Amino acid sequence: MNSLYTDSLILRPFRANDAEAMYRNWTYDPRVAKYCRWFPHKSLEETQAYLQICLNAEYCWAITLKENDEPIGVIDLVGINSVGVPEIGYVLMYDKWGQGIMTEAVKAVVKELFKNGYKKVGACHNIDNPASGRVMEKAGMKYVRSCMAQRKFGSDEQCEVRCYEISAE
Repeated sequence: MNSLYTDSLILRPFRANDAEAMYRNWTYDPRVAKYCRWFPHKSLEETQAYLQICLNAEYCWAITLKENDEPIGVIDLVGINSVGVPEIGYVLMYDKWGQGIMTEAVKAVVKELFKNGYKKVGACHNIDNPASGRVMEKAGMKYVRSCMAQRKFGSDEQCEVRCYEISAE
């Protein structure tokens, strides 16, 4: 997997020594985890286990600012949704919310996935997090449907999500 470069970001593969920055910047933070499917990490060891997943994933990038190589978030291909469309997921440290960083990252990843042969890319957000939907819209995605999804890994609780897609053509 290659690094991706935008005006202000470098999306790079994760490295084995990224766990401490990940924990410090977002995995511990309940404000960040609130709308994600995972609970805040209680220890660096939890983040190290998550980092192993990132290191082994085909499409998973650490989001870094060009002037600082420290990961401030993650964007990845989380799977193929129920209608066969690859779906991306993303998370960013709280102090960087609302600065256009995630929109820039989503656009770069969508472009890369199209370059690699995907014809359509999707993403979904918890309806209680409309800011994530605005990121999808700013990245060119269009709303396609709402559905119920598992709120947190390991939980039977459901939440409503809004799903968006963008086509290569």
